[in-house]
Amino acid sequence: MSSPIHTFVIAAYGESAFLDECVRSLLAQRVRSDVLIATSTPNEHIKNIAQKYGLKLIVNPGSQQSIAADWNFAIASANTSWVTIAHQDDVYAVDYVEQLISAIEACPSQPLLFFTNYNDIVNGGIRRFSANAVVKRLLLYPFWFGKCISSAKTKQRLLHWGNPICCPSVAFNKELLGNFKFSADYSCALDWLAWYQLAQQPGVFLYADKKLVSHRIHPENETSAQIKSGVRRHEEQQIFELMWGKRFARMIGKVYAMGHRENLNV
Repeated sequence: MSSPIHTFVIAAYGESAFLDECVRSLLAQRVRSDVLIATSTPNEHIKNIAQKYGLKLIVNPGSQQSIAADWNFAIASANTSWVTIAHQDDVYAVDYVEQLISAIEACPSQPLLFFTNYNDIVNGGIRRFSANAVVKRLLLYPFWFGKCISSAKTKQRLLHWGNPICCPSVAFNKELLGNFKFSADYSCALDWLAWYQLAQQPGVFLYADKKLVSHRIHPENETSAQIKSGVRRHEEQQIFELMWGKRFARMIGKVYAMGHRENLNV
């Protein structure tokens, strides 16, 4: 069997009731991928899951604990050319890696990152309609004309009106990342800032318009907590200001923040 070109690194913390399901979805991939668990908060729950499935558990030795530090450590832990930071509450379709490889092989230029469409899991089931998902799909209009984008201007334009890229669906080409790091200045919008920074680098953005990730929304997850606390709204406003300046950013930010209301009612 040939060595895999891709690794899932599960960024684990706390005692997620959904970690087991996430692991099973990664091990069920039609195309084999390495699977690791990385954490900065080791506990018996995480250790038991790793033992149960025979997975390597890597503990971040760094003293700084943040989402950025965890994600940067996760990427560095992979020994393959491609890596996905798997979110512990989410579920991955069995053909995620298969679709990644197909997209890479079909791409005429060297790809920098790959991402996919997704479902929301709410109250244990797939949410059939989401206004937020509709808006994000519209924001992906540059991909209406093809599955890959190489122009730096077009990649940046993709992100000017909001963040349409589903973070847990993203696979990174480590060979092209260079010195890229997630910013520790953000705890919520760090993914959006990352896509904007990477858009300025050489390399193609690949998109698969297939729902290959089911993203779980529940009151205990980090995203819900950040929406309720106002952290997400504040950080997204900062990103809009980076792109548009303060005056216009205030208007865009107010409209964009309305999309979070759906997730406050789960």
